[in-house]
Amino acid sequence: DVYKRQELQLIPPPTEITVTDTSDSGENSLRQALEDIAIGGTITFDPALAGGTILLTSGPLIPPANVTIDGSSAPGLSVNGNGTDRVFVIDAGLDVTLSDLEVTNGYGFQLAGGILNNGNLTLNRVIVSNNLMTTDSGDFWQGGGGIYNGAGASLNLIDSTVSDNNSGYAGGGVYSFFDTYVLVERSTISNNVALDVGGGFRGLGDLVIANSTVSGNVSTAWHGGGGFFTDGVTDVINSTVVDNVAPLGTAGGLFVGTFGDAAASLGVTNSIVGNNADFACFLAPFGPGPVSLTSGGGNVFTDATCNPVDSDQVVADPGVGPLQNNGGPTNTHALESESPAIDAAIPGACPATDQRGVARDATCDSGSFEFV
Repeated sequence: DVYKRQELQLIPPPTEITVTDTSDSGENSLRQALEDIAIGGTITFDPALAGGTILLTSGPLIPPANVTIDGSSAPGLSVNGNGTDRVFVIDAGLDVTLSDLEVTNGYGFQLAGGILNNGNLTLNRVIVSNNLMTTDSGDFWQGGGGIYNGAGASLNLIDSTVSDNNSGYAGGGVYSFFDTYVLVERSTISNNVALDVGGGFRGLGDLVIANSTVSGNVSTAWHGGGGFFTDGVTDVINSTVVDNVAPLGTAGGLFVGTFGDAAASLGVTNSIVGNNADFACFLAPFGPGPVSLTSGGGNVFTDATCNPVDSDQVVADPGVGPLQNNGGPTNTHALESESPAIDAAIPGACPATDQRGVARDATCDSGSFEFV
């Protein structure tokens, strides 16, 4: 007998897949594309899906490998958690990018209403909104109505919005656990609610908020309507932190403190921190670890709780308009024509553009909006 050996040639997985169906699963769905795409590949969407909704009925989307999910060809496309589970779960060690999508109506018990991120996640022009986290017995590690970053995770939030999310404990918008790094750039964190602390943010890692807006967030139990930061380094640069709310006698704006041996620091430069109830900042050395609250100058405050320096202004009214669409991918607070923030920043420390992408003047303005 003569035997012929036929070698089988493995077909590599595709590096690009276009989703053509808004179904939760099956052929041409986003869930199936995540299973089929090559490591490091890109998933796009048929333009016919613009304005559509992918309603999840079989649990969160969990990428098995590094991937980019790009919704730019189908504007207004949303991925909806159906109020029953999280929308995305990013596993440790993975690099995942989401672009031009809305992540909404997710639900998580104890942590992460919308996105549970344990890896390295980048959100470009993404809206994370109307997600919910609940708990039956709160603890310090619980929270993240919109996004929860687990230990060691990183998040780049670029030209994006985290709004109208609710946490049954801490971090109405974003919660970041120990040893995390978060960059918020040209983004808006607004109208999120936490039933404990940190209406906008709860941070135990390192955080940079640059050219961004933190507005209208609420902490119902204690400090930090805008943000509650411990155990890490937080820098707020050319950002607008206004109209955030916490209980009477606490900081509606920004809290930095220690409760153990770890250090915590908050630096504020070229920013507006104003009209926050009850006051702008709070420094809390409640633990043995070192804690600091430092102004880098060029700020506009509406009280003296943020440790102002000579180049800062403490004023009754920062002169900002309502949070609305003033151009660019995210909502901002425009400066009024008589705002004390105009030309008040330290020029060498300003980004080249404001939150909207508008070029800044040589004598740039405090906050995230450049008056032109």
